[in-house]
Amino acid sequence: MPTKRVYLATFGCQMNEYDSLKMLQVLGGGWRRTDRPREADLILVNTCSIREKAEHKVYSLVGRFRSLKRRNPRLVIGVAGCVAQQEGERLLRRLPHLDIVFGPQHITELPDLVRRVAAGEGPVCRTSLRADYAIPLVRGPLPGPPAVRAFVTIMQGCDNFCAYCVVPHVRGREVSRPADDVEAEVRDLVARGVREVTLLGQNVNSYGRKGGTATFAELLRRIGAVDGLHRLRFTTSHPRDLTDDIIACFREVPVLCEHLHLPVQSGSDRILRRMNRHYTRAHYLGLVDRLRAAVPDMPLTTDLIVGFPGETVADFEATLDLLTRVRFEQVFAFKYSPRPFTPAADLPDKVPEAEKARRLAEVLALQDEIGRERLRRFEGTLQEVLVEGPSKGDAGELTGRTRGNHVVNFDSAGVRVGEMVPVRIEQALAHSLRGRVRHAA
Repeated sequence: MPTKRVYLATFGCQMNEYDSLKMLQVLGGGWRRTDRPREADLILVNTCSIREKAEHKVYSLVGRFRSLKRRNPRLVIGVAGCVAQQEGERLLRRLPHLDIVFGPQHITELPDLVRRVAAGEGPVCRTSLRADYAIPLVRGPLPGPPAVRAFVTIMQGCDNFCAYCVVPHVRGREVSRPADDVEAEVRDLVARGVREVTLLGQNVNSYGRKGGTATFAELLRRIGAVDGLHRLRFTTSHPRDLTDDIIACFREVPVLCEHLHLPVQSGSDRILRRMNRHYTRAHYLGLVDRLRAAVPDMPLTTDLIVGFPGETVADFEATLDLLTRVRFEQVFAFKYSPRPFTPAADLPDKVPEAEKARRLAEVLALQDEIGRERLRRFEGTLQEVLVEGPSKGDAGELTGRTRGNHVVNFDSAGVRVGEMVPVRIEQALAHSLRGRVRHAA
């Protein structure tokens, strides 16, 4: 039977990247990935709805596939992910050339959905959210060349219901995978040559409250003990649920990398209350102090929303002050974007778009200055770097990351992908480091 070709475009977070990999796994060996939509028998778009701009990109991309469908009526086109879950049947009405719409809880049904469409039973939509959903353990060949780094989902959904966030409505309520399943998947990846694993969840700190059979700290210690695993990371953490036991793991689990992404969203207590974030500015700063007591000068990154409804100049200045105090390595900052189903969409006192843009530019300018300063402290130091592959900026160089998650570009002579190499940092750039491998004498 001839191999069929699938084109897969992924938008959004690391969990979507993980879900896309699972789609390729469940399709099986009869499918080969292509980067050319015109060659594909199946086109899949795994979508993100966390911001309105990302949603518009999806409609634009899927709309462009209409001409391919006209040329090849047997082409099957599917939309997955959070936009699929959010829009459901509306997507099929708005995009009549679309064949399949399926949400995150229905990935394992993909082969059957494709068969149904091929048999003339389409279009089909699968977007139900089950309260008793159990994250499946998907096993099978991994598509593509062996990877150095990999993601592993440990939980899905969220029970926090932040006022601006659509995730609980499109990913469902929080559910954790059994620790045995997580460990089995990590062991499979390590056996295939993966050196670094990142554990994923909308709020990994609350792992185990629903179905996980362990606390998150216990899971970190268990996965950290997997033989052959060289590095371990996790994301995303909610400040409310970051415990001292989890913080202690940075000292006690040798493979756990000294970096944490800890979204703060705002430096103003008033805005944090409006966002329904369940912590205060003081609580967040206290966490920073405890993290850096455990790991001196620990690298931290964060998320920020500017222009949330009701955000005053004083609120915004409190956020700038927090950035100055914490001194993050990197800040992922965005203008507030109203999302369906969320209470914030109905809040009064909207911040004008022009003012949101001005505040975003000010945040980025301040963080650019802080980020450069933070990177300069590595000049002249020796850093352990996991070699990931060719540098995007220079084909003659390789790129990798430090344990603190800093990108390093360096000379490629005598170095192979997947190795851990010592790199002498020679220069700090705007968002990365440049160095030279120190070869053994």
